[in-house]
Amino acid sequence: MSECKLRVATRKSALALAQTSMAADAIVAANPGLSYELVSMTTEGDRRLDKSLASFGGKGVFIKELEVALLEGRADIAVHSLKDMPAEVLPEFKLAAVLKREDPRDAFIARGGAAGIKFMDLPAGARVGTGSIRRVVQLKALRPDLEYVPIRGNIQTRLSKLAELDAVVLAAAGLKRMGLADQVTEYFSTEQMLPASGQGILAIETLSSCHPEQSEAKSIYETSQLVDVVELGSMEQDLDAILAHVNDAESYAIAVAEMAYLKALNAGCQFPVASFAEFSDAGTLALRGIYWDESSKRLLRAEISQFVDARAADSVAQARAAGFSLAQKIREQL
Repeated sequence: MSECKLRVATRKSALALAQTSMAADAIVAANPGLSYELVSMTTEGDRRLDKSLASFGGKGVFIKELEVALLEGRADIAVHSLKDMPAEVLPEFKLAAVLKREDPRDAFIARGGAAGIKFMDLPAGARVGTGSIRRVVQLKALRPDLEYVPIRGNIQTRLSKLAELDAVVLAAAGLKRMGLADQVTEYFSTEQMLPASGQGILAIETLSSCHPEQSEAKSIYETSQLVDVVELGSMEQDLDAILAHVNDAESYAIAVAEMAYLKALNAGCQFPVASFAEFSDAGTLALRGIYWDESSKRLLRAEISQFVDARAADSVAQARAAGFSLAQKIREQL
């Protein structure tokens, strides 16, 4: 890490820059004397907008270039939307911290915005755009009489599709962070539409202490410009202390539980699968999950409630166990 300056890797999209700046501002505010600079880049997921994510690599296409920047020592941390990350990061990296979760719900935007027609009032055959198969299977369960059209691109690109579609469905968190909440016609409750695992959570990734040697690091992403992999030691300790000031313990436990569920089911964005966790006032973690069983054409659902102490030394193990337990309840239905 450059002296007193944190180098932050981010995608170049407007939403990614806004979210990364939000995270970096929070880190600097919590650590007097620290400043930051953004190291922005375009990922494969940003470049290939003509194909579905499942067709060319899944979630990892949004984080690969940022992780290479960490390996090459060009950045100290990378900021991601947790829902864009694979269920388990490579051992060379770690999920160092997460910010407090923003609104996790999905938002429905009809032509006409806030004054538009609500989802259940759309006429049969209306065309609704979304880039998520998770959303499609749940929307079909609510309104099988509508047509669901695949769309990709940044928020503005998707909103522009309202010129040809009756409505689009986007994550509420991104709309709110971009100051576009006034465009929303209505929000789906989490009972109507289970959010993507990690939706609304900003994740901060760093190198782990188990980083590879240079030759091994090169094989991870086949980069020909890899410089000496940055040494950790005291820098890692400094980063851990810096990021601890912004880590939200409950959101971190939620992140671990939701991603553990995906890992246990070996699921990525090519599967209609999701989990959503929230803490009760008593500290119990309520965790719900869905899974589309292609063989039976059924949308399976499960839920558990389990005590998780987000501030305990073994909180990660507790949260991970909750995610695995939920996945087991799904497996019992297969």
